[in-house]
Amino acid sequence: MSLYKIISLLFFLCVFHFSCKKEEVKVPCILEDVQTPFSPNCHLTKDLDSARLLIRGTWSWLQEERQTVIGTRYLTPKSEGYSQSLKLLNDTIRFHQCEKVDLEYTYKILRLTEISGTNFPEDQDPVLVCFELSTGKRAFYVPIKICNDFLVLQYQYVSSSAGQVTWKRIR
Repeated sequence: MSLYKIISLLFFLCVFHFSCKKEEVKVPCILEDVQTPFSPNCHLTKDLDSARLLIRGTWSWLQEERQTVIGTRYLTPKSEGYSQSLKLLNDTIRFHQCEKVDLEYTYKILRLTEISGTNFPEDQDPVLVCFELSTGKRAFYVPIKICNDFLVLQYQYVSSSAGQVTWKRIR
């Protein structure tokens, strides 16, 4: 085979390889301007079966309601200069900030009593439990409320520095 044919074949293979590569799906950095305080216009439920059914999909961050010593502070994509999204598919959850994957875990929706071991009325509430991909160890959990179009992660119950975070379904 001549050198010309070898170079032509290599060139063809390179062009073919790069033209067949799949494009990564990007999550746009949309700085949505939300009127605060935002309140979902649906009945948010703490029903475990509903939470398991409705959680899958893609969610866009709307606001975080954070209690401080000087009062309530509302953080939004516009006020913070970045957007966030959640993608929940099968047993995987991906946290995106603007166009890149920020964090990735496996997850389960459980009752709080399954991880707390206490016997308070709130222990029947559903929690989103995230596990490290590499070890399977629990990374964190957060109580949730959900309806078809909105998801509320209630970090104020498990963190001294975070508040209630509201998400809107986008897919």
